[in-house]
Amino acid sequence: MPFSAVLSRPRGSWLLWQVALFFFSSMLPHPQPAHAQDTTGSNPSSNNLHGTVINSVTREAIGHALVFSPDNRFAAFTDDQGHFEFQLPRIESSSNLSTEFGFSHGSNNASIQLMARKPGFLEPNWQTSQPQDALSGDTTIALVPESLIIGRVNLPFSNQSDRITVEVYKRQVRDGRPYWGPAASATTRSNGEFRIANLAAGTYKVFTDELLDRDPITFNPIGQLYGYSPIYYPAAGDFASASPIILEAGKTFQIELSPVLRPYFPVKIAIANNMEGGSPMNVSVALEGHKGPGYSLGYTGDPGIEGMLPNGNYSVEATLQQGQQTATGIANITVKDASLTHTSIAVVPNGSIPVAIKNELSGNGQQTVGSVTSGQFSRAQKADVSLQPADDFGSEGFALRPPRKPNDNDLELENVRPGRYWLTVQPYSGYVASAVAGSVDLLRQPLVVGPGGASLPVEVVLRDDGASIEGTVEGAAPASAGARSGATIIGAAIGGATMISRIQVATGPYVYCIPLPDSPGRFVVNRVSSEGTFQFQQLPPGVYRILAFDRQQGELEYHNADAMSVYESKGPVVRLAPGQTEQVRVTLISTKE
Repeated sequence: MPFSAVLSRPRGSWLLWQVALFFFSSMLPHPQPAHAQDTTGSNPSSNNLHGTVINSVTREAIGHALVFSPDNRFAAFTDDQGHFEFQLPRIESSSNLSTEFGFSHGSNNASIQLMARKPGFLEPNWQTSQPQDALSGDTTIALVPESLIIGRVNLPFSNQSDRITVEVYKRQVRDGRPYWGPAASATTRSNGEFRIANLAAGTYKVFTDELLDRDPITFNPIGQLYGYSPIYYPAAGDFASASPIILEAGKTFQIELSPVLRPYFPVKIAIANNMEGGSPMNVSVALEGHKGPGYSLGYTGDPGIEGMLPNGNYSVEATLQQGQQTATGIANITVKDASLTHTSIAVVPNGSIPVAIKNELSGNGQQTVGSVTSGQFSRAQKADVSLQPADDFGSEGFALRPPRKPNDNDLELENVRPGRYWLTVQPYSGYVASAVAGSVDLLRQPLVVGPGGASLPVEVVLRDDGASIEGTVEGAAPASAGARSGATIIGAAIGGATMISRIQVATGPYVYCIPLPDSPGRFVVNRVSSEGTFQFQQLPPGVYRILAFDRQQGELEYHNADAMSVYESKGPVVRLAPGQTEQVRVTLISTKE
């Protein structure tokens, strides 16, 4: 009898992979020597790209790091001072550059990409920033040191040979709202110790998986079975009560976990209306109705759901996949000092939610309508509409179904599971003036979907009398007037990813237009131009804060008033009425790499 549903993931040795990569790099073809050279006049048709790999936290040089291009045309190790150098052919025109390096024509696309890698540092994140020295060709690649969580899981002495899995979840941000997602896992050694490396700075929670006790001295397969239920750091019984761990880049956090041995009892739940035996099913188990990872049951096909659980009240949710249709069922069960074998769960086909989009456009501006194609059928629609989970652990969103027949213009969010969702609307013209489901304002409140996709239709109104913001960013470096096509190699890097180009690449800072928590509006991000200017158009009327950052902010919780309070003095607040154009000046906010 299965103890729980276990999804095994293939694991390789990261360190061995890195070592193999280092040896492999020595055999890579090098079209030009990849070491320091004297280029003062001996070869006028070439120039050098040189730079340094540094630790983004300490700013110290990193020796013996591998610097390479993704196409393996360039590769070299840094010296003891973290320096690297490549000799490249001098090309006097952007068109020749495109021919030499295989790029598409156009100066903005002429670039070489470099990465750096070394064990103990995070993998590159492929982002770029403004060049550090546009005229010299120097570039700095900043590698972010990994963070670690290490520790021990304490089991009774007789069970020290048992190995238990430690799970790590990270607080992440999706559309300005936080959620928890799996980040890493590790299996303890025979002495109970574990080590989880290659973690980025952030907020984490740690817990153990369930483990069936198979101590040869006490284990009795026909008697009472015992197991270690999940323990959430530091000593909590559920995910919500666990203490978050704040990891800084390059830091190590040490913990101890002591799971408790508890009686476990068999659980069998029949599927009352499983129409197709063997269909894949996802099963989740929530203790006391609180969603979160830890407890599990397995799906065994026609017999149903089986596994073992300790005493407690649980909510079991099962989602069955049958072709393109999904069905979901929820059962509340109680395990109390005995097996639970006479219960069932009925799965109900997930339904569709109609969407109506109404245009209230003036017709003065250019109207754009998108086209959706599925096979031989197509449909014109005014906006993209989707649902994103509003719960801490939701990962599955839902979009408008594609057309399935000629003149299939009905808009529906299909196969929507029961739950709470935020509505996202991306109009092709104008802005979203309102979005409701009955009396629920979906621009401020989540949509609640019942069994079978039960929900009132979603009604969206679009308008084109939006406001505009035009402005400049103080402190943004303008495009270099001395950059010469075909003569200067320009570099920029964040976290190990570098863009190298003969023409300055306008990566620029970014400006964020953020509605205040108590105001309607639309969150928008734009890149700052090479002249330090920016523009937003068709903004819904409302109150906004304008912030400018030197790089993109992927973890910005702009829906969280507490999280945004730190920026109250960092950017101006503007009030926009329909059709208004506002002029602003914004000071650039510098952030750490």
